[in-house]
Amino acid sequence: MWSKDASLADLYSNAPDIPTFAEVGGNIFMVGGNIFMVNHFEYPQPAAAYLSTITANDNGDLSVVNTAHVPDNSSRVQGLWFLCRGEKTPWGTHLGAEEYPPDCREYEQLLLPCQQDIELCGFASTSSGSGLQEFARYYGFYTGAEKAGQGAMAFGVNATNLARFKELFSCYNYGASPEVGITSPDGSTNVIKWRTLGRISHETAVVMPDNRTIYSSDDGSSGVLLKFVADRPAELSSGSLFGGMFKNKQGKRDKFDIEWVLLGKGSQAELEAIALDPPLKVKGKSIYVECLKVKPGMETAAAFLETRRVAAIKGATTEWEKLEGITYDPHRNRLYIALTSVDKGMLEANAYDGLGPDHLRFSPNPCGIVMALELDSAFSATQASVLVAGNNATNTDKANKCDLNAIAGPDNLFYANHNLFIAEDTSRHANNFLWAYNLKTGTLSRILSTPVGGEVTGQRLSFAAGRAYLTWAIQHPMETEEGQEPADKDQEMAMRGYVGYLGPLPLEAVALDAALDFAGHALSVPSGNAQEQVLGASKVCAA
Repeated sequence: MWSKDASLADLYSNAPDIPTFAEVGGNIFMVGGNIFMVNHFEYPQPAAAYLSTITANDNGDLSVVNTAHVPDNSSRVQGLWFLCRGEKTPWGTHLGAEEYPPDCREYEQLLLPCQQDIELCGFASTSSGSGLQEFARYYGFYTGAEKAGQGAMAFGVNATNLARFKELFSCYNYGASPEVGITSPDGSTNVIKWRTLGRISHETAVVMPDNRTIYSSDDGSSGVLLKFVADRPAELSSGSLFGGMFKNKQGKRDKFDIEWVLLGKGSQAELEAIALDPPLKVKGKSIYVECLKVKPGMETAAAFLETRRVAAIKGATTEWEKLEGITYDPHRNRLYIALTSVDKGMLEANAYDGLGPDHLRFSPNPCGIVMALELDSAFSATQASVLVAGNNATNTDKANKCDLNAIAGPDNLFYANHNLFIAEDTSRHANNFLWAYNLKTGTLSRILSTPVGGEVTGQRLSFAAGRAYLTWAIQHPMETEEGQEPADKDQEMAMRGYVGYLGPLPLEAVALDAALDFAGHALSVPSGNAQEQVLGASKVCAA
């Protein structure tokens, strides 16, 4: 984990997220150039991205040559925040996601008036406060004694540091979609935070084949599904932002018609100026039920920087609970979205609906669901229904509160070759799994198992040196609930994060119309110590 303070060289992260591969400097087919992997880390703060140089031997085995921090190369970046899932764009860049941005209303009402660090005048205990405590490292306010996970903010009773932090930190600068591009064969990089995709708790963004339409998912409570349509292909610098309005089909709790509500039109240049020096403020007494209106002249700033609030004002659906992974299926012209659990605002007449319309009326499901969204010829989602669901009624035990033969806590998604790869992030399975759901047969197969308490993330089909790989990462093993800890939880390797791959895969198996088949080689439920549970190998066959 990177820090400006050299005395924190031992600060580390066990939360790697999505790895994306790129070959730079090769021929027109991108073979023979330098192989790079961009991999970002979610926490501690500030979050960071790294660039690794990769080599491949004659058998296709991959090795890391070196890894270096991707620096902030612009005053417009000012540190990265809770980098969650992302994707590789069709133009070859790494498009990340800043999750859980601070609520700028809480920030303005609690931290800004604060003159001393007595629990940051109540701000530290809010959902916005935890990342801010760690982010003080970015400005050099740590003394060197604090280490990852201690949560000490290094302000202490130092009012000078607190005042300086408030001068330097711009609340609206976080909650964007950072893009990392490799600009030369030597591995030089460039980072830009796209404000045009809205400011939410970004989980991931996926680009449609028109290179103009981008969908972004919102991981948190009372979330919104966003659609951005760029003015020009492969340019995110200007365009229109929409929020999805989901309407239950008559008599159906899990089937919807979708309309799109225009939130605003804007450009990166105008939004960046506002984000770094914001005149925007949200005023009121309650942070739970809000009666708001947008001041004249602030429509663009509000739409892109207070996106959830404007989406609610304009009637889009802001009731999603942990709307996580999102991926595109070109064979069926569909999107798939993952909901870790069906709870809170997704339920009928729930307090998280606030005073707004009750669009979502699901039945509760703590094990989560994956939904399919049908698209029209312009890649606009028109209908949605539940595709795959977990269940807690059968095949459960103390350590596995959801059926072991079904998904639990679906998080990251990736589609390839008629398979929907579903990654788990849950305490309802002792070991989280990566599943392959075969959309032709309806078969659900385990293909990877994490150590107890680990989370699968970042799975995608990657290409390097003329070969294909299913790449992935595993976060925070051994972060378990009481009663789930394995006996060997303190072993040397137990707390590490992992970045790895399954492959190389036969290229004929990943040709455009080929179907990967995992059913005959699915993993059983793991047993044994934590080290044995790091990865189960699954043979891959072309159907």
